[in-house]
Amino acid sequence: MEHNYTENSKVADIILANREQMLLLEHLGIELVVKSKSVRDICLEHNICTDLFLSFVRLYDGETQTGTIEYHNNDIDAILLYLGNCHKYYLDEKLPKIREYVSRILEKNPDFKMLQDFTDGYIREITEHFNYENNIVFPYVRALASGKDREKKYSVEEYKRHHSNIDDKLDDLQGLLIKYLQFNDSVHLRRKMLQCLSELEYDLKIHSHIEDNILIPLVEKLEKDANNESGEQGRKDCAKNEDVVLSAREIDVLRCLVQGLQSKEIAERLFISTNTVITHRKNISEKTGIKSLAGLTIYAIVHSIINIDDVSA
Repeated sequence: MEHNYTENSKVADIILANREQMLLLEHLGIELVVKSKSVRDICLEHNICTDLFLSFVRLYDGETQTGTIEYHNNDIDAILLYLGNCHKYYLDEKLPKIREYVSRILEKNPDFKMLQDFTDGYIREITEHFNYENNIVFPYVRALASGKDREKKYSVEEYKRHHSNIDDKLDDLQGLLIKYLQFNDSVHLRRKMLQCLSELEYDLKIHSHIEDNILIPLVEKLEKDANNESGEQGRKDCAKNEDVVLSAREIDVLRCLVQGLQSKEIAERLFISTNTVITHRKNISEKTGIKSLAGLTIYAIVHSIINIDDVSA
């Protein structure tokens, strides 16, 4: 349902119309008791642009963004605060709860070890994704927005290559629980776990939308402005730089590749999807500039990623 909220709308009315908006306030570090304050009042108190806040509100109401909203350098702090608090919510609250439900299912259904393996693989993957954003992406964006020198050879293009879809395995897990997995469920763990997964999926989709459609375009604009001001070459030169940095997961995939494993085998070993393996392989080739397996093997040996004795003859 669409609402024509404006900066004069009462924040309490927004929350009462959709309780999911409580999460938005939490992610933005805003106390839930908002009294009779308007959107404008709340945004002034927390140094948030009203257009940005209302964009987030519409996302939580399930509305697609219409028209073009120009976001600015000053929005970076609020966007990163939101995304960082999302990560805390997922890692500290939702993922441990999902793991708890799986453990309780296994207590009465010990043959369901594959469910635990699948879930643990997803949690590892999503945790790695968030750690990468917290430790690499967000500090880079803050430095860029503040006008600091960017000595680190990095750009939003690198982020986009690393930015895999973290929703696919979540969909698979829900599908398995609904379609295929039969188990003793006297305390309704299936329903509780599905509800928890659904809540996580709801917020994750908004999180991903904000990254893809607000943060990344804004960072691309900031990079373009910074490069124009400094007269630097475009950040595409970074891809040609010899200082190649592979992520931890890319290194795992590379080790498997040079050991002769196929994409499906790598996916099974690392508990990720085959599509994710293919994406990592593409990223490895783009970063190193090496496409052949023989060349990647030499690269891995030279950079001490593998020992020469580990390579099959």
